[in-house]
Amino acid sequence: MEQTAINRSGYRLENRGFSLSPRPLPEREGRVGGSVMEWAMGLLLTAALAWPSAGSASELVAPGAKPVKLAGGFKFTEGPAVAANGDVYFTDIPNNRIHKWSVSEKKLSTFAEETNGANGLYFADDGSLYACQGNAKRVVAYTPDGSDTSSLAKRYDGKKFNKPNDLWIDAKGGVYFSDPNYGNKELSQDGMHVYYIQPGGGDVVRVADGFKTPNGLIGTPDGSTLYIADIGDGKIYRYAIQEDGTLKDRKLFCESGSDGMTLDQHGNVYLTSGSVKVFNPKGESITDLNFPERPANVVFGGKDLKTLYVTARTGFYSLDMAVSGAKREETIRITIGTVQDKMIYDKKEFSVETGQRVQLTFVNNDFPPHNLLIVKPGTADEVAKEAILLGNDGFKKQWRPDSPNILWGSTMIDYEEKSIIVFTAPAPGDYPYVCTFPGHALMMRGMMHVLPKGGAKKP
Repeated sequence: MEQTAINRSGYRLENRGFSLSPRPLPEREGRVGGSVMEWAMGLLLTAALAWPSAGSASELVAPGAKPVKLAGGFKFTEGPAVAANGDVYFTDIPNNRIHKWSVSEKKLSTFAEETNGANGLYFADDGSLYACQGNAKRVVAYTPDGSDTSSLAKRYDGKKFNKPNDLWIDAKGGVYFSDPNYGNKELSQDGMHVYYIQPGGGDVVRVADGFKTPNGLIGTPDGSTLYIADIGDGKIYRYAIQEDGTLKDRKLFCESGSDGMTLDQHGNVYLTSGSVKVFNPKGESITDLNFPERPANVVFGGKDLKTLYVTARTGFYSLDMAVSGAKREETIRITIGTVQDKMIYDKKEFSVETGQRVQLTFVNNDFPPHNLLIVKPGTADEVAKEAILLGNDGFKKQWRPDSPNILWGSTMIDYEEKSIIVFTAPAPGDYPYVCTFPGHALMMRGMMHVLPKGGAKKP
């Protein structure tokens, strides 16, 4: 329960002074029998209880920091996203603009105009800025200079989307986005859902439903969890992300709606609902951070990701923080292909360090179908035999047996197809990779060498 203190000037003190609102001092019953010292001691005790405890604003916000208005005069700001250099981009939806805040120059500029009501934004690894264009009912990618766009998704099951709102990109390049129906008289789809654009501009898959009005969403840096806000029902849900990008294990995270959201380095979730509400990873409320205007969305930015940037109606604000925003570890990118008519991988071995984030792109340049499975040390032969034993179920199961020895891997892919595998390198050791299509394992093999930290050469 939030504690509130009242100072001698008659103001209510909340969360280190982020909100100050007049409130008269209460009349004390039995004042004749009570001393001034008694009253003062009671006031001090109340103030002490009001001071943030461990895990509250005192540990999140930089000492003495207060919200700073960086720019104003907008109609409705939304969708902040941080570029690789720490600059922050955000939308002004009614004015059809995307703005850029330069952190180094402390200067605002216009990145793009005529944006079709662009709302949520997120940067891809190649520097492209992805945007939900609500008025155009699509998700697009802007070139790094903002001069051109390419459409990533505009239909599902042959029908237009309702009004794409917010998005998040996973380490594989897959895109999750919400699709509410703000401002439209009728639904284009059969409800308001969340979708996933498969990596490389692949198929659009519906991954979550059962919402009144889905809105903000954010995933964890390790790609294990996706948070989705149902702003229409005042709830935040947490999902487990599967290897293929689908979601399972829907669980209620907290009773709060949110327009946008972000994460800090400790996994705390920042929501925008009247204020910036902060919850720990268990879904327990930590604190509220109040701003002069009602926040719409929030992101960590700056070179060290230690500044909280808030889009709030007509204004754009910042708040210096003691914590930094969540970020993915540097990813090691490796590509392995197949040699046409040779039945072999074109890379027989590679080395990574334990704990490194690895993105392995498997490309099939051969005419027969192939997969690539990374297995525990010394188990390649066993896994290959288990695949053969699948018999008539082999094609249905992609020749991938239900074996605990399989750590990561692709589906069976055809000629000129590719599959992206993202994982964290395990303990040091030699980990085989193998194709388990019957007969292929004899020749289609390789080895991933996992070395201690500091021991790997660039692949």
